[in-house]
Amino acid sequence: MVLKYNSLRLTLTKEASDSLAAKIAKLIKTPQLVELVGDLGGGKTTFAKSLGKALGVSQTITSPTFNIHRSYGFPGGKFEHFDLYRLSDDEIVLNELEDCLSTDGSVVVVEWAQHFTKNLSDDYLTIEFLYRDEETRDIIIVANGPKSQKIVEDLS
Repeated sequence: MVLKYNSLRLTLTKEASDSLAAKIAKLIKTPQLVELVGDLGGGKTTFAKSLGKALGVSQTITSPTFNIHRSYGFPGGKFEHFDLYRLSDDEIVLNELEDCLSTDGSVVVVEWAQHFTKNLSDDYLTIEFLYRDEETRDIIIVANGPKSQKIVEDLS
């Protein structure tokens, strides 16, 4: 059986992107992997911060660029934020990602996910950020699995 999953393309301002993150936060069924891809300065970290806040993270969410991974609690789960900008197929980080994904209640957000060639999960949401201008981004959301498909359908 061949399953085909949908995608959604949007053009959004920063404020509308925050609203999208809040909508996605309400639709997520944990554990959930969210891959963020796009150019440097495209809005990945800003979106990750908005998603974490919408999930209920009360701490200040900072970029894990130099730490690679930061973990935050929220009511009912954990927000695991990875930045793989300088990495490719690192086994230690891969094991850490898999551990996070095997934890009930986890939302695992991976910036620069395209640097890893191995699939981290059978079901994940890919959100690509394309720079349009200083204020606006094109955002492409792709479902990769049935749970992520439900999110895309509910956003459409």
